[in-house]
Amino acid sequence: ICIFFHSKMITDYLPLTTTTLLLTVIPIFYFIYRRIFRYFIFDQRAKVTKGKVSRGKCPPFFPNGWFWIINSCDLKTGDVKAISYCGRDVVLFRGTNGKPYVLDGFCPHMGAHLGIGGKIRHGTCIECPFHGWTFDGETGDCVLSGIESKIIRTADKYEYHDIEKCTAVPTNDNTMNFYLKKVNEQEEIKIKRYICREVNGSILAWYHSDEKLREHPLYEPFDMANELKTYNMNARGESINYVNCHVQEIPENGADVRHFDFLHQSIIDIIFPFFKFSWSMLSERATNPRLHELMTHPNPEVNAYKMRLLDTFINDSNRPYINVLSLNSYLQIFGKHKIFIFNATGFQMGPSVVYLFLWSPYFQVSFFQTVTPLEKFNQRVMHRIFSTKPIPYWLSALMLMGEVKQLFSDMNIWNNKIFGAKLSYNMKNDADKCLHSWRNWYAQFYEGCYDFQSKSLSW
Repeated sequence: ICIFFHSKMITDYLPLTTTTLLLTVIPIFYFIYRRIFRYFIFDQRAKVTKGKVSRGKCPPFFPNGWFWIINSCDLKTGDVKAISYCGRDVVLFRGTNGKPYVLDGFCPHMGAHLGIGGKIRHGTCIECPFHGWTFDGETGDCVLSGIESKIIRTADKYEYHDIEKCTAVPTNDNTMNFYLKKVNEQEEIKIKRYICREVNGSILAWYHSDEKLREHPLYEPFDMANELKTYNMNARGESINYVNCHVQEIPENGADVRHFDFLHQSIIDIIFPFFKFSWSMLSERATNPRLHELMTHPNPEVNAYKMRLLDTFINDSNRPYINVLSLNSYLQIFGKHKIFIFNATGFQMGPSVVYLFLWSPYFQVSFFQTVTPLEKFNQRVMHRIFSTKPIPYWLSALMLMGEVKQLFSDMNIWNNKIFGAKLSYNMKNDADKCLHSWRNWYAQFYEGCYDFQSKSLSW
């Protein structure tokens, strides 16, 4: 009887335990899965090597344009950060009004960095941690501390006669030497401000070597919000990678039709070695009057989507600064059967920002890509993926890692090449014609940069 009783207790206990275990374990696993893959991040940070190797004769290291400086979620209200990108040291802060501001990093009083220990004042101002001089993010003006009306501070301006040799200038009676000279009397104090925009989950800053254009952007970055809302797409993750090369090498990929046949055939070959990818690509400046005709796609659904994108994002004000690409991806099985996977319509805007819209019979995905120079041969590359809700989290993460795998193939080349200053083009070949055209387009973003670089940077 005792044996029977204990056996019954065990059989009653086991199903209860299994059910309880499943009810406990499954939510825990789902919580972990959702936490990892809902917004999947791949960060190559641990593998960074600084770009100290010479890359030959190159264009300027920091072109003019919009550059990513931080993710929106990483700058809370009241946050102050020291940022060093594109040959400039700046302070980035978010005022109590919720707006981000970017100013020159160093206080003109005694040279302290505003981003290290600075505090938010008067809603839109940053206070120097050294002596309390306060600068308005809206204007760059130095305003009197504690005065809500933001009265502009004035001061006498002095410079060394010869700061490197500290040469003295004697007074008229030769009784004293002076090393500083007064340049201006009661001058209004201000520092450089940089225009920034908060779009697509990122804060971008406008950098231009021409002082007249520093506060007057030539074009605006795309806001993808309406596009994402129309197709019910959400941000699913991002990859952060670091590349040792000149900044131009990375966006030039968008015009390099031929390299796909050599570097990007394999994406899933580790799992399915008999699957290979083939590609066809077009790249054209947005100023081409035949752009719509050249970008026409044989698939009517793809074509309708592509034409709408061209009409939505390209206008007369930004047309000179955009290069458009159209990329078709096909899956080859056993090297014979070819299946259309997707078409990507890409907008390469300025020197560092790319918007990529993928249309497929199986899914819809968009990418926001940025390249930010950290040093002259050290680039930060970010890809952010947006996808429709029916796509499971693991699949959008897999797509992002597919993009990373392609980037690694390119990085193996970029990290070990010199910049092609003297080029051997076969102009009978459409691929080389495309590269020639693209380089002529991209070179506009270097205007005035050499002078800024030679005056402002020491290498």
